[in-house]
Amino acid sequence: MVLCAPMSAPGAYIDWINAHLGFNPRGQKNSDALSDFVVADLRATCPALNSAFENGVLVPRKNVNVRTKVVERNVDLVIQRMGALPEVLFSIAVEHKTIMTAHGKARKNRYGDIVAYSNHIHNHWRDCIAGAIVVMNSSLAYENPDAFAQGLVRPQFEMARIVKATTAIFAGIPLREVPDDPSDQPEALAVIVVDYDGVNPATLVTDERAPQPEHSVYYDNFITRICALYGQRTK
Repeated sequence: MVLCAPMSAPGAYIDWINAHLGFNPRGQKNSDALSDFVVADLRATCPALNSAFENGVLVPRKNVNVRTKVVERNVDLVIQRMGALPEVLFSIAVEHKTIMTAHGKARKNRYGDIVAYSNHIHNHWRDCIAGAIVVMNSSLAYENPDAFAQGLVRPQFEMARIVKATTAIFAGIPLREVPDDPSDQPEALAVIVVDYDGVNPATLVTDERAPQPEHSVYYDNFITRICALYGQRTK
């Protein structure tokens, strides 16, 4: 059973950005903050997951190296099955990706990242639920904190069209239903759209540029899907 509870991560993430204006989006601190917000939403929304956390059956960990037989990959958030020790297995994993500027190039790279990440997670354990969140910036005026980008004049694009097209690309990624499905597909995917110029306070975009409640990549649907799949795979 999944409870109907408000999902707080998108708004909480905006609050975090506004408390850390000028942060480096390639750093770990913003990913760690988003991971904390996701765990809070999972606990508030899914009684089975919350009970597993309370009883120590599952433990959330951030910025963890996930191993397969041949390689390891760092993942932003994993939820570890403590009963699997001494073998380390993760029931849920969530990777965070950002597209702050140069959307045409970045969205192709992030798409490839999600495919590679999903394949790695499922090579680790086919039953693991692989989720990914893409935070996409809709501001044409974004000021990259790196020195080389200071004062850079960017081409003017029809950003609303680009943001919608990029969202559609990620919404088109097939979602894995059962452990026998292809390993390069994630189980759940969310797109969060923000408006942030790197200097002034950010806002959460909720209009037609962003996923709507009926879309697979709407954040609330991402959380409820993880909850449902966890229930199915622990029966």
